Amino acid sequence: MKKLIVLLVAALAFTACAKKEKTGLKDVLIQRFSEDQDLKDYKLDPADVADCVIDEISSTLPGFAGDPRRDEYFKAYEKFFDVKSATDAEASINEFERLFGSRQKAREAALGITDHIMTCMGKAIENAPTDGHRAQPAEAPEVKAPPAAATPPKK
Repeated sequence: MKKLIVLLVAALAFTACAKKEKTGLKDVLIQRFSEDQDLKDYKLDPADVADCVIDEISSTLPGFAGDPRRDEYFKAYEKFFDVKSATDAEASINEFERLFGSRQKAREAALGITDHIMTCMGKAIENAPTDGHRAQPAEAPEVKAPPAAATPPKK
């Protein structure tokens, strides 16, 4: 019975650690996604897309949920996602080069965020409520075609 209790407590601790390690990145993602026009147009929940992105990133990381090293990876991804300029991007790649094993792998991780976001937005759009129709963005204002130009008379 004691072994069962110890295993249960350990499992809960790992679950709590796994959720805690992702909160900083999730907050940054939700903040950015709440301003994203595509998410607004398709009426998607920024938190759902952020959860998906975090799951996609988690699947590429070494170790297991709750592994203390993974917190460093999530901090790196948070920094990669929050860069404002090319100089910031290079600085963050330099900062996390050792963590990812090489400069090239750090750069691939930084660039991979876009792939994760696009994958998750696609999944969210596919799974969006449709009222019997495929999900469509909000109605755009109708654009009228310019009047047809007069054709020159034939000779």
